[in-house]
Amino acid sequence: MKHNPLHQWQKEHNKRIKDFHKKHALELENGVNGDGLLARWERFVYSKGKAFLKAIK
Repeated sequence: MKHNPLHQWQKEHNKRIKDFHKKHALELENGVNGDGLLARWERFVYSKGKAFLKAIK
């Protein structure tokens, strides 16, 4: 008997998480993830990290 490690609900959950992260990354790119302190720090770290990765490639 073959065991499938990912049940259907796990696959659906993983797809929802993937979609959420894709949407969140777009919000960070556009600067619309919020205006609180945490949101500003998140945008700052995201943009600096993206610039850093671009510089080392």
